[in-house]
Amino acid sequence: MKVPITYLTSANRSLWTESVAKSDGLPARPSGPWIDTKHKLLTYYAHLFATGMKNSWKSRVYLELFSGPGKCFIRDTGTEDLGSPLKVIDHEFTKFIFTEMNGPAAEALAQRLEPYSNSAQTEIWCGDCAEAIQRIHIPDRSLTLAFIDPTGIGHAPFSLIEALRKKTRCDLLINVQHGMGIKMNVHQYTPDSDEECALTQFLGHDGWKKLPRHNAKEFFVGVLDLYKQQLDKLGFSFTGREVLISNQQGSGLYLLLFASGHPRGKEFWEKSLKGVLHPELDLGM
Repeated sequence: MKVPITYLTSANRSLWTESVAKSDGLPARPSGPWIDTKHKLLTYYAHLFATGMKNSWKSRVYLELFSGPGKCFIRDTGTEDLGSPLKVIDHEFTKFIFTEMNGPAAEALAQRLEPYSNSAQTEIWCGDCAEAIQRIHIPDRSLTLAFIDPTGIGHAPFSLIEALRKKTRCDLLINVQHGMGIKMNVHQYTPDSDEECALTQFLGHDGWKKLPRHNAKEFFVGVLDLYKQQLDKLGFSFTGREVLISNQQGSGLYLLLFASGHPRGKEFWEKSLKGVLHPELDLGM
Protein backbone atom coordinates (compact mmCIF):
# COMPACT_ATOMS: atom_id res chain seq x y z
CA MET A 1 0.00 0.00 0.00
CA LYS A 2 1.26 3.48 -0.86
CA VAL A 3 2.52 5.31 2.22
CA PRO A 4 1.28 8.91 2.50
CA ILE A 5 3.79 11.75 2.83
CA THR A 6 2.83 15.09 4.36
CA TYR A 7 5.15 17.87 3.19
CA LEU A 8 5.67 20.59 5.78
CA THR A 9 6.75 24.17 5.10
CA SER A 10 10.19 23.28 6.50
CA ALA A 11 10.73 20.38 4.07
CA ASN A 12 14.02 20.32 2.20
CA ARG A 13 13.18 19.54 -1.43
CA SER A 14 16.75 19.72 -2.74
CA LEU A 15 18.18 16.83 -4.74
CA TRP A 16 19.81 13.93 -2.94
CA THR A 17 23.58 14.22 -3.36
CA GLU A 18 24.82 11.33 -1.19
CA SER A 19 24.94 7.57 -1.75
CA VAL A 20 22.52 5.66 -3.96
CA ALA A 21 21.66 2.01 -3.40
CA LYS A 22 22.70 -0.33 -6.20
CA SER A 23 19.78 -2.63 -5.37
CA ASP A 24 17.03 -0.16 -6.28
CA GLY A 25 18.67 3.10 -7.39
CA LEU A 26 17.14 5.06 -4.53
CA PRO A 27 18.90 7.23 -1.92
CA ALA A 28 20.89 5.44 0.79
CA ARG A 29 22.31 7.03 3.93
CA PRO A 30 26.10 6.67 4.15
CA SER A 31 27.20 5.09 7.42
CA GLY A 32 29.69 2.74 9.04
CA PRO A 33 29.58 -0.84 10.35
CA TRP A 34 28.87 0.43 13.87
CA ILE A 35 25.20 0.93 12.97
CA ASP A 36 24.75 -2.82 13.40
CA THR A 37 24.80 -2.56 17.20
CA LYS A 38 22.43 0.40 17.17
CA HIS A 39 19.94 -1.38 14.95
CA LYS A 40 20.10 -4.62 16.93
CA LEU A 41 19.37 -2.83 20.20
CA LEU A 42 16.54 -0.87 18.61
CA THR A 43 14.86 -3.88 17.03
CA TYR A 44 15.29 -6.05 20.14
CA TYR A 45 13.68 -3.40 22.34
CA ALA A 46 10.97 -2.62 19.77
CA HIS A 47 9.98 -6.30 19.69
CA LEU A 48 9.74 -6.51 23.48
CA PHE A 49 7.81 -3.25 23.62
CA ALA A 50 5.33 -4.06 20.84
CA THR A 51 4.56 -7.61 21.94
CA GLY A 52 4.95 -7.21 25.70
CA MET A 53 2.52 -4.31 25.93
CA LYS A 54 -0.15 -5.33 23.41
CA ASN A 55 -2.47 -6.76 26.07
CA SER A 56 -2.24 -3.56 28.10
CA TRP A 57 -2.21 -0.94 25.36
CA LYS A 58 -4.50 -1.28 22.37
CA SER A 59 -2.66 1.54 20.57
CA ARG A 60 1.11 1.11 20.31
CA VAL A 61 2.90 3.71 18.21
CA TYR A 62 6.40 3.63 16.77
CA LEU A 63 7.71 7.13 16.10
CA GLU A 64 11.08 7.71 14.45
CA LEU A 65 12.62 11.14 14.04
CA PHE A 66 15.38 11.61 11.43
CA SER A 67 14.41 8.33 9.76
CA GLY A 68 16.44 8.59 6.55
CA PRO A 69 15.62 6.90 3.23
CA GLY A 70 15.28 3.33 4.52
CA LYS A 71 18.63 1.96 3.37
CA CYS A 72 22.22 2.53 4.47
CA PHE A 73 25.43 2.35 2.48
CA ILE A 74 28.30 1.00 4.58
CA ARG A 75 31.31 2.95 3.35
CA ASP A 76 33.99 0.63 4.75
CA THR A 77 32.66 -2.48 3.03
CA GLY A 78 30.72 -1.06 0.07
CA THR A 79 27.65 -3.06 1.18
CA GLU A 80 24.06 -2.06 1.81
CA ASP A 81 21.90 -2.61 4.88
CA LEU A 82 18.30 -1.89 5.73
CA GLY A 83 17.72 1.34 7.60
CA SER A 84 15.99 1.32 10.97
CA PRO A 85 12.46 1.95 9.56
CA LEU A 86 12.60 -1.28 7.51
CA LYS A 87 14.01 -3.21 10.45
CA VAL A 88 11.07 -2.22 12.67
CA ILE A 89 8.15 -2.13 10.22
CA ASP A 90 7.18 -5.79 10.75
CA HIS A 91 6.85 -5.40 14.53
CA GLU A 92 3.46 -5.43 16.25
CA PHE A 93 2.82 -1.72 16.49
CA THR A 94 -0.58 -0.35 15.53
CA LYS A 95 0.80 2.83 13.97
CA PHE A 96 4.15 3.88 12.48
CA ILE A 97 5.20 7.52 12.09
CA PHE A 98 8.43 8.61 10.42
CA THR A 99 9.85 12.11 10.01
CA GLU A 100 12.53 13.04 7.50
CA MET A 101 13.68 16.51 6.42
CA ASN A 102 14.82 15.67 2.88
CA GLY A 103 12.14 15.17 0.23
CA PRO A 104 13.92 12.56 -1.95
CA ALA A 105 14.84 10.57 1.16
CA ALA A 106 11.24 10.64 2.41
CA GLU A 107 10.01 9.54 -1.02
CA ALA A 108 12.54 6.69 -1.12
CA LEU A 109 11.41 5.56 2.33
CA ALA A 110 7.77 5.59 1.26
CA GLN A 111 8.55 3.50 -1.81
CA ARG A 112 10.55 0.96 0.20
CA LEU A 113 7.83 0.62 2.83
CA GLU A 114 5.07 -0.13 0.30
CA PRO A 115 5.54 -3.94 0.13
CA TYR A 116 5.15 -4.39 3.91
CA SER A 117 1.77 -5.32 5.36
CA ASN A 118 2.07 -2.63 8.04
CA SER A 119 2.39 0.09 5.39
CA ALA A 120 -1.36 0.61 5.79
CA GLN A 121 -0.69 1.89 9.32
CA THR A 122 2.24 4.09 8.29
CA GLU A 123 2.70 7.80 7.60
CA ILE A 124 5.70 9.99 6.76
CA TRP A 125 6.16 13.66 7.60
CA CYS A 126 8.69 15.50 5.48
CA GLY A 127 10.16 18.51 7.24
CA ASP A 128 11.63 19.66 10.53
CA CYS A 129 10.89 17.39 13.49
CA ALA A 130 9.74 20.28 15.67
CA GLU A 131 7.10 21.23 13.10
CA ALA A 132 6.11 17.60 12.59
CA ILE A 133 5.60 16.96 16.31
CA GLN A 134 3.09 19.80 16.43
CA ARG A 135 1.13 18.34 13.51
CA ILE A 136 1.15 14.58 13.92
CA HIS A 137 -1.77 12.84 15.58
CA ILE A 138 -1.16 10.11 18.12
CA PRO A 139 -4.37 8.40 19.30
CA ASP A 140 -5.46 8.97 22.87
CA ARG A 141 -4.34 6.33 25.35
CA SER A 142 -1.43 5.31 23.18
CA LEU A 143 1.94 4.04 24.32
CA THR A 144 4.72 5.25 22.05
CA LEU A 145 8.28 4.16 21.41
CA ALA A 146 10.22 7.12 20.05
CA PHE A 147 13.59 6.60 18.35
CA ILE A 148 15.43 9.91 18.01
CA ASP A 149 18.44 9.54 15.73
CA PRO A 150 19.95 12.94 14.79
CA THR A 151 23.37 13.50 13.27
CA GLY A 152 24.22 16.36 15.65
CA ILE A 153 23.16 17.63 19.08
CA GLY A 154 21.80 20.82 17.53
CA HIS A 155 19.19 18.82 15.59
CA ALA A 156 17.39 17.51 18.68
CA PRO A 157 16.88 20.37 21.17
CA PHE A 158 15.33 19.53 24.51
CA SER A 159 12.24 21.49 23.50
CA LEU A 160 11.60 18.66 21.03
CA ILE A 161 11.59 16.11 23.86
CA GLU A 162 9.26 18.32 25.88
CA ALA A 163 6.82 18.67 22.98
CA LEU A 164 6.86 14.92 22.40
CA ARG A 165 6.22 14.20 26.08
CA LYS A 166 3.19 16.50 26.05
CA LYS A 167 1.88 14.66 23.00
CA THR A 168 2.07 11.07 24.26
CA ARG A 169 3.21 8.68 26.95
CA CYS A 170 6.42 7.25 25.60
CA ASP A 171 9.74 5.48 25.98
CA LEU A 172 12.75 7.09 24.34
CA LEU A 173 15.82 5.73 22.62
CA ILE A 174 18.06 8.69 21.83
CA ASN A 175 21.27 8.98 19.85
CA VAL A 176 23.38 11.42 21.90
CA GLN A 177 26.35 12.73 19.93
CA HIS A 178 29.19 11.77 22.23
CA GLY A 179 32.34 12.37 20.20
CA MET A 180 31.90 14.89 17.36
CA GLY A 181 28.96 16.60 19.05
CA ILE A 182 30.35 17.29 22.52
CA LYS A 183 33.77 15.91 23.50
CA MET A 184 35.65 17.09 20.43
CA ASN A 185 33.98 20.50 20.53
CA VAL A 186 34.54 21.43 24.17
CA HIS A 187 36.59 24.42 23.02
CA GLN A 188 33.49 25.84 21.30
CA TYR A 189 31.36 25.79 24.44
CA THR A 190 32.53 28.89 26.27
CA PRO A 191 30.89 30.82 29.13
CA ASP A 192 30.00 33.67 26.77
CA SER A 193 27.99 31.37 24.43
CA ASP A 194 24.50 32.74 23.81
CA GLU A 195 21.16 30.96 24.11
CA GLU A 196 21.42 29.71 20.52
CA CYS A 197 24.42 27.55 21.43
CA ALA A 198 23.81 23.95 20.32
CA LEU A 199 24.64 22.57 23.77
CA THR A 200 22.27 24.99 25.50
CA GLN A 201 19.51 23.99 23.07
CA PHE A 202 20.29 20.32 23.60
CA LEU A 203 20.00 20.58 27.39
CA GLY A 204 17.23 23.16 27.52
CA HIS A 205 19.34 25.43 29.74
CA ASP A 206 22.90 26.70 30.08
CA GLY A 207 23.81 24.85 33.26
CA TRP A 208 26.72 23.26 31.38
CA LYS A 209 28.58 26.56 31.75
CA LYS A 210 29.26 25.69 35.42
CA LEU A 211 31.00 22.43 34.50
CA PRO A 212 34.82 22.15 34.46
CA ARG A 213 36.09 22.15 30.88
CA HIS A 214 39.69 21.06 31.35
CA ASN A 215 38.87 17.39 30.67
CA ALA A 216 36.63 16.50 27.71
CA LYS A 217 35.53 13.16 29.17
CA GLU A 218 34.57 14.64 32.52
CA PHE A 219 32.81 17.51 30.77
CA PHE A 220 30.71 15.07 28.76
CA VAL A 221 29.81 13.04 31.86
CA GLY A 222 28.64 16.26 33.49
CA VAL A 223 26.56 17.17 30.44
CA LEU A 224 25.02 13.69 30.40
CA ASP A 225 24.07 13.97 34.08
CA LEU A 226 22.37 17.31 33.40
CA TYR A 227 20.50 15.78 30.48
CA LYS A 228 19.27 12.89 32.61
CA GLN A 229 18.09 15.35 35.24
CA GLN A 230 16.08 17.13 32.56
CA LEU A 231 14.53 13.84 31.46
CA ASP A 232 13.68 12.98 35.06
CA LYS A 233 11.75 16.25 35.39
CA LEU A 234 9.57 15.10 32.49
CA GLY A 235 8.83 11.80 34.23
CA PHE A 236 11.52 9.66 32.60
CA SER A 237 12.78 8.24 35.88
CA PHE A 238 14.61 5.27 34.37
CA THR A 239 17.70 6.36 32.44
CA GLY A 240 20.57 3.95 32.79
CA ARG A 241 22.96 1.57 31.05
CA GLU A 242 23.56 3.81 28.07
CA VAL A 243 25.56 2.17 25.31
CA LEU A 244 28.66 3.71 23.78
CA ILE A 245 28.89 3.16 20.03
CA SER A 246 32.46 3.39 18.71
CA ASN A 247 34.09 3.27 15.32
CA GLN A 248 36.54 0.58 14.24
CA GLN A 249 39.42 2.50 15.80
CA GLY A 250 37.68 2.46 19.18
CA SER A 251 36.81 6.15 19.22
CA GLY A 252 33.41 6.90 20.75
CA LEU A 253 30.91 8.28 18.26
CA TYR A 254 27.65 8.47 20.15
CA LEU A 255 25.67 7.04 23.03
CA LEU A 256 22.36 5.25 22.84
CA LEU A 257 20.48 6.63 25.80
CA PHE A 258 17.30 4.91 26.96
CA ALA A 259 14.62 6.66 28.99
CA SER A 260 11.32 5.42 30.39
CA GLY A 261 8.90 6.39 33.12
CA HIS A 262 7.90 2.83 33.97
CA PRO A 263 9.71 -0.16 35.49
CA ARG A 264 8.63 -2.36 32.56
CA GLY A 265 10.62 -0.10 30.24
CA LYS A 266 13.70 -0.57 32.38
CA GLU A 267 13.08 -4.33 32.40
CA PHE A 268 12.79 -4.47 28.61
CA TRP A 269 15.95 -2.40 28.15
CA GLU A 270 17.94 -4.66 30.46
CA LYS A 271 16.72 -7.67 28.48
CA SER A 272 17.72 -5.95 25.25
CA LEU A 273 21.23 -5.30 26.55
CA LYS A 274 21.60 -8.92 27.61
CA GLY A 275 20.24 -10.13 24.29
CA VAL A 276 22.54 -8.01 22.14
CA LEU A 277 25.61 -7.24 24.25
CA HIS A 278 27.74 -9.21 26.65
CA PRO A 279 26.04 -8.67 30.03
CA GLU A 280 29.31 -7.64 31.67
CA LEU A 281 30.33 -5.24 28.89
CA ASP A 282 32.04 -2.16 30.29
CA LEU A 283 30.07 0.82 29.08
CA GLY A 284 32.62 3.33 30.34
CA MET A 285 32.80 6.55 28.38
